[in-house]
Amino acid sequence: MTYEQFYKEQSLLARKLNKEERAVKLLLLANSGFTPSELYLNYQKSIPDQVYQKTLSALDLYFYQNKPVQYLIGHTYFFGLKLKVRSGVLIPRPETEQVVVKVLENIAGVFNPKILDLGTGSGAIALALKKIRSDAEITATDISEKALALASENAESLHLKINLLKSNLFENLKERFDVLVSNPPYIDINEEIDPLVRENEPPEALFAEKSGLRFYEDILKEASQVLHKSNLIVFETPENKDEELIKIVKTYYPESNYEIVKDLNNLSRILIVRNNWRIL
Repeated sequence: MTYEQFYKEQSLLARKLNKEERAVKLLLLANSGFTPSELYLNYQKSIPDQVYQKTLSALDLYFYQNKPVQYLIGHTYFFGLKLKVRSGVLIPRPETEQVVVKVLENIAGVFNPKILDLGTGSGAIALALKKIRSDAEITATDISEKALALASENAESLHLKINLLKSNLFENLKERFDVLVSNPPYIDINEEIDPLVRENEPPEALFAEKSGLRFYEDILKEASQVLHKSNLIVFETPENKDEELIKIVKTYYPESNYEIVKDLNNLSRILIVRNNWRIL
């Protein structure tokens, strides 16, 4: 069997099981040691038995036992960066890359920006920003020691310097920032979600009280104590809470310029709050 035949066969099965086809490619890349371009160049070659068996076993765990592929291979890709992931820390999602894009767009004319990544998890957002904006001073916080340890490993392996701090929201922060970015927990505690996510990823990084909006209010209520008067706030958001989020923004930043950004599927994805912030 060739790599191409294996890929097509298992991708078809993934579709039938309502699973992600990209899982097949991720596992093939991990077990073959190929880069994406190398895999393409070897598509017509026979798949070695060891790679075949190892990939098939991992796919069985993903298809039938709801084990995330990223945890099985120990890494994922985010904004072009290879990040380590492990159980107990949220897996970075491709859609969160748009948060990075929006921050970068809004700080294009700002030199040496001081950025706070609140609830950094694996460090994905902070490290992606640092990769593009090496002049930025970035502080990434989390309440989870497991998350901070993983973020530290990722920073070291990518040779990127960020400041990591254990903090419950703002409690251990002593300085002020230009930018606050966060992908907080925002799933309503009563909402039914994919068993793949529910059974494997840390609930404290997924669920929030007050219909999933608790952390937006907690953050916006206290953010002024760590932000300069001219500041930018960027959140990833749930797709169906626009009115509620705008109400929270108007409560704590009534003079702000705010914007809700939709993704390619026309679903609300990002909340941007600008306070005396100028965009070039």
